[in-house]
Amino acid sequence: MTTLHHNKRLWQKHVLAENRRSIEGLLDTLCDNPTYILMATDQIFQGRAGVAQFYTGLFEAVPDANFELRAQFIGEEGVVEESSLVGMHTGPLFGIPPTDKIFRLPLIIVFPMQGDKFWGERVYFDMDTLKNQLGLA
Repeated sequence: MTTLHHNKRLWQKHVLAENRRSIEGLLDTLCDNPTYILMATDQIFQGRAGVAQFYTGLFEAVPDANFELRAQFIGEEGVVEESSLVGMHTGPLFGIPPTDKIFRLPLIIVFPMQGDKFWGERVYFDMDTLKNQLGLA
């Protein structure tokens, strides 16, 4: 299997686990000590427990969370995804108390490789866009 094919399949496995709300499935796509960085908030989730905490919080804050894919870019050093996080904000999200409003947050997510797994994610989004959609601007 080529590196590009492997990286695409790993990303597909990750997305499928996300859609199924399978934290264990998500962790299976990550290296032993993954790191998630939310660039807009400077939050860092370190290690498997930290990443599990991130996803638990996300799925509790936005129970109907859906990632609408716009494009993905597969490279030998990783994957980049362009998508929108869509859902109803019913719990604390990125430090914002629940608003019970529906939002569509454009995202760029970088999945760098470490060996044959993802190192983690660097998630890019605009906090002002989210706040505007939640009526907080």
